[in-house]
Amino acid sequence: MNNSMISAMVAMSGIQQKLGVVSDNIANADTVGYKGKQATFEDVFTTVKQQPGAASQLPGRVTAPGYNIGFGARMGDVTMDMTQGALKSTQNPTDLAIQGDGMFAVSVDGQQGWTREGSFHYVPVANDPKSAYMATEQGYLLLGDDGQPLKVPAKTQIDIDAKGVVRSTDGQGKVTVVGTRTVDPNTGKETIVPRRIQVDRITHPEGLQQMDGNLFVLPANQNRASVIGPMSAATEVRQGFLEASNVDLSTEMTEMMTVQRAYQLAARALSSSDQMMNLTNTLRG
Repeated sequence: MNNSMISAMVAMSGIQQKLGVVSDNIANADTVGYKGKQATFEDVFTTVKQQPGAASQLPGRVTAPGYNIGFGARMGDVTMDMTQGALKSTQNPTDLAIQGDGMFAVSVDGQQGWTREGSFHYVPVANDPKSAYMATEQGYLLLGDDGQPLKVPAKTQIDIDAKGVVRSTDGQGKVTVVGTRTVDPNTGKETIVPRRIQVDRITHPEGLQQMDGNLFVLPANQNRASVIGPMSAATEVRQGFLEASNVDLSTEMTEMMTVQRAYQLAARALSSSDQMMNLTNTLRG
């Protein structure tokens, strides 16, 4: 009976955690760029116990001589579903979506982070009224391929191609590529090295730590090269689009009902074990 009570309590604890994962998915079903999470379970101290004495050696025995004994199941890892969400057109030039594998690199309190949320807006640059940064709704600055916040001309039309190259068009129709100006010391010719939006390929999403909302950072003890890779050739940046959450609401609601029923079953098993223990304690010899 003690074993059944322990198994029920362990199962209830794991089911509560699973319910939290499902609830988080449902709450973010309409969050831009959100990636659903999935929970896995594992047995706790499961072993095979042999039948005592001659019971395991009876001739003609059909059932196995041993039986499984354990202490329920607990929630193991929580993994992210990195499948592509639907792209929705917004016609807003500061809305960006990633078609394929990758995440936008953003600046988070001096360190680098990653997100799939592409609803950016302009933020003025201090002491530079002619320029602006692109930032998320939480204020994280979009980074360029040099690891620095991407600075774009203010009050101009911004066009971003599939590879993340930014071009601005002023009121006179002059098109300028956003980049770093260099001058050849021999010829004096000025050229512009284009700056691209930094989109990194996440080779191992489980190596990232999820922070607030859709923001992910690299843990202090994690090797960057084992998690982050360069942008894939097949990955494209789509301007004027936003990626919807990849959560299937009907699937999550069904999962929630299944989890609730499992919790009720474990609670009933715990209650039954408690009643049996009370009856045992009242027995008289």
